[in-house]
Amino acid sequence: MASPTAPLGGSTPSGRVLGPALDRIIKNAAWRKHSALVAAAKSALDLLSSSSYHSPDPTSPNPSPLLGLPVAAAAASLHALILALESASPKVADPALDCVAKLLYHRLLLGDLGEAADDSPASKLLAAVLSCGALNDDAMELATLRVLLAAARCPSIAIRGDGLGQMLKTCYNIYLSSSSGANQMCAKLALAQVLVIVFARVEVDSMDVRVPTVSIADMMDVSDHRLNDSGIVQVAQGFINDAMEGSDVPEPGTPVAMAEVDEKDDEGMSKIREDGLALFKNLCKLSMKFSTPDNPEDQVLLRGKVLSLELLKMVVDNAGPFWRINEKYLGAIKQYLCLSLLKNSALSAMSIFQLLCSIFVGLLSRFRSGLKEEIGIFFPMLVLRVLENVHQPSFLQKMTVLNLLEDICKESQVLIDIFVNYDCDVDAPNIFER
Repeated sequence: MASPTAPLGGSTPSGRVLGPALDRIIKNAAWRKHSALVAAAKSALDLLSSSSYHSPDPTSPNPSPLLGLPVAAAAASLHALILALESASPKVADPALDCVAKLLYHRLLLGDLGEAADDSPASKLLAAVLSCGALNDDAMELATLRVLLAAARCPSIAIRGDGLGQMLKTCYNIYLSSSSGANQMCAKLALAQVLVIVFARVEVDSMDVRVPTVSIADMMDVSDHRLNDSGIVQVAQGFINDAMEGSDVPEPGTPVAMAEVDEKDDEGMSKIREDGLALFKNLCKLSMKFSTPDNPEDQVLLRGKVLSLELLKMVVDNAGPFWRINEKYLGAIKQYLCLSLLKNSALSAMSIFQLLCSIFVGLLSRFRSGLKEEIGIFFPMLVLRVLENVHQPSFLQKMTVLNLLEDICKESQVLIDIFVNYDCDVDAPNIFER
């Protein structure tokens, strides 16, 4: 398939990544069971070997989804990878997942993924990757999370709308249903890292950003027994550190490709910021799932709700200046996050109450200028109600609220703003006095 002087897959940057992977797929495949896959992989290798470097043409109505490859060779290669990922065979899917991760790491995969009704090869590839996370195989779950992190980091692709939502759902499902406690924790950190990347881009309105690696210590749910297992904690932190190590760099000597995201909606919002807004709304909706009457003690649902609120707390705590001034984002906080706080305040679970209080402190600290009415409702409901009711709230609830008040009192400007905006306003409740 390759001449003695040419590498397997040809001399293009994408071909050098694809060639060895397709060769491994062919060797690992069961020839009778995977005959179509083997034929597709061989055909792709032939096209790659005969392809020379093609410069990207951003004006083309049908641009190549792989950097440096003509459209035919790129489409054939992605088709073979998709068949391997859809094979439901870990032995066949593993080299395909590894290949996709490398294509993303070197910024060789291009374009938008996940638009509604999008049947492009790149979007089909994302869907096939996500399907590997549902194979109930520990190694496949980790490999899927690794690809999703690489996709979130890669500035040469833009994962849009439905695709971003499906990424979120896949990580959630691994966290909630994996048989491996370590994989569950890895999925939790992967979710947090994706959110950090997405909202860092929202702040600067650019795909190319540098972000810190998340730490498990920054988002610990004290009710999660897995945090008592130092082995699981070390494995999960090591996984995320490895996935985020270094920079996603292009192949040496190749041009740097960036996803085109300059388009604005009717209100001047870029696609980057529209995607971030949609992701935030999805996260709020996940936090508002409640158990059914026939299964009121649904522990899986409770774990999912706690995770959603933990992630929302992290988003609020790390929100930058753009969040505080943009009407659409403030509107989403009012319409979705405040509704989540209201609905979840009726639950008795202590882990939920603690997270609600933490989120409220974040809103009070960073968003009080835009959320006057909402804070006027939640301060009495979450804080004063607990302190003024002698019999009903538990000792832990009272201690949580007292710790919350202690944090608030450390910020003198917050106290002044509460007094001026509520006690000095004849139409507002006297929060400071109470």
